[in-house]
Amino acid sequence: MQAQNAGTNITLTGGSIGGEITARDGALASLQGGLNTLASQLITQVNTIYSAGYDLNGNTGQDLFTGAGASDIGVNSNLAANPSEFQAAGAAGAAGDNTVVLSLAELGGQKIAGLNNQTFGGNYAQTVSDLGNSISTVNDQLNNSQAVTQMLTNERSSTSGVSTDTEMTNLIQYQKAYEASAELITTLNEMLQTVVAMKTS
Repeated sequence: MQAQNAGTNITLTGGSIGGEITARDGALASLQGGLNTLASQLITQVNTIYSAGYDLNGNTGQDLFTGAGASDIGVNSNLAANPSEFQAAGAAGAAGDNTVVLSLAELGGQKIAGLNNQTFGGNYAQTVSDLGNSISTVNDQLNNSQAVTQMLTNERSSTSGVSTDTEMTNLIQYQKAYEASAELITTLNEMLQTVVAMKTS
């Protein structure tokens, strides 16, 4: 049975939902992509060095990290269960050899081509800094928008706002002026009638 109405895609250009989608597809997506690239490079670079080493039993070829990115990176379960399988030596049977360990330590200070020639620490700091700058920019825009909204609201209120007390005072003034005018007309009418009566008598 086919759906009668599959729905229509809606493009949101504002509002809280639109803002959340923009954040998801913008700053958060960049952060996620940056962390995933960092994790992927860490896995690749460490495993390249580590897999060439030898453990205490002369075994080699295992990886230190499993996974492919930030979402599934992990430590080799065999190594976690049996630390003697840690491949620290650069050659089989070389007791006390820590060539691989030294190479891994040096890797932390090396610039990685896959990270725009940054170190692991430098790339992570840059990723976090970019996120912080994005958040700061959004907060500034929000504050500016709120300030403009308040200014426009105040301007509208000052232009179209009506004071009930002021309008009542004006109505009373108009009423008194009307009553005074009516009294004046009544007086003039009486005077004219008196003049006419004097003329005819």
